[in-house]
Amino acid sequence: MQANLEWFRTFRAIYESGTMSGAAKQLYVSQPGVGLHLNALESYTGFPLFERTARKMIPTEKGQLLYQQMLNSLLCLEDIETRFQRKSGDERATVGVGMCVETFQQALEKHIPCLEFNLIMQFGSNKQLIQSLEHGSVDLILTTCVTNGNGLVYTPFTTERYILIAGRNTDISQFQIFLKGNKNIDEIKEWMKSQLWYSTAADMSVLNLFWDNNFGELPGFVPNYIVPNKFSIIRCLSEGNGLAVLPDFLCKEAMGNHKIQKIWEGYNPIENTLYFGKRKQSLFMNEIESIEKMLVDEFQ
Repeated sequence: MQANLEWFRTFRAIYESGTMSGAAKQLYVSQPGVGLHLNALESYTGFPLFERTARKMIPTEKGQLLYQQMLNSLLCLEDIETRFQRKSGDERATVGVGMCVETFQQALEKHIPCLEFNLIMQFGSNKQLIQSLEHGSVDLILTTCVTNGNGLVYTPFTTERYILIAGRNTDISQFQIFLKGNKNIDEIKEWMKSQLWYSTAADMSVLNLFWDNNFGELPGFVPNYIVPNKFSIIRCLSEGNGLAVLPDFLCKEAMGNHKIQKIWEGYNPIENTLYFGKRKQSLFMNEIESIEKMLVDEFQ
């Protein structure tokens, strides 16, 4: 018996939806057809992939292992299918780009209506984006990390600096007095600890790094508010009191409009170099270069 790619598509749909009916809706096929594909794949592999219950399909250990091993390959094949599928009218290139969601919203989102090619965005951590680039599911990433992956090239294009910002209603007069003194580190720390703090779940390490860089210790407290993304922090601080550590690039517009205030870069500022990551050879080099130029212009 020879495996069929559609069996794996069906397996993935069942795994991710959790039900046979959910997979059928996702794939636009009948539920009996889903069952036939799953039975064929289980017969091919020689072991059950799900435990059938009345309400849910629960992956077995073998099913979980198969999903982990086949997902990246299936995503790669689906990406190739998308890129080379003939569309009505003139064909347009399809380019995959990965970056953090805040950078996309700040720098690239506004340019999408003017693009002359299709765009598929991916968001994630540096590690996830680099893996996507290595596996071929994206063509260009923005990252602060580089690897020695074969066929990949990283080009530095800008530097971001993390700064301490405060809400526009925050009274920072005492903090400014402490900063002017030469031996007021304890007072600075205590003032900062007495304030309301904002962070995102993904950026908790940034506060630790900022504190350690400047005071040689961890902050010893948890932020008061954990919100979805960095722009949520800026919007909240625009309406009230509090502190946060954020990249200067994302704060530029809000600071210019006096919605938030930059109050300190720290004794030892934290800086990250941002790199464009891409493959040395690509069918979409012209499209990639146009996106790079848009981003370079935005960061200037």
